[in-house]
Amino acid sequence: MAPQLTTFAAEATSSGLFDTKWFFMALAMFGAAMGLGLVGQAYMKAIGRNPEAGKAASQVVIIAAMIEVTALLTFLGALIIN
Repeated sequence: MAPQLTTFAAEATSSGLFDTKWFFMALAMFGAAMGLGLVGQAYMKAIGRNPEAGKAASQVVIIAAMIEVTALLTFLGALIIN
């Protein structure tokens, strides 16, 4: 017989040092940082192979801005959610 769960996610409380909301926020921020690093790495490789690829800098800035927006939305969402 399977045990019954009596606590729902909305009723869960933080237990001491570990809080799930902040853990997932940190995970999302880490993912955004890794994404920015990978975009920068790919851009630098493209510049190294073909110096005229520097004309794509505006596209790289737009992609980096979209990655940063996801990180900021994660941060704001974590602050809003109780």
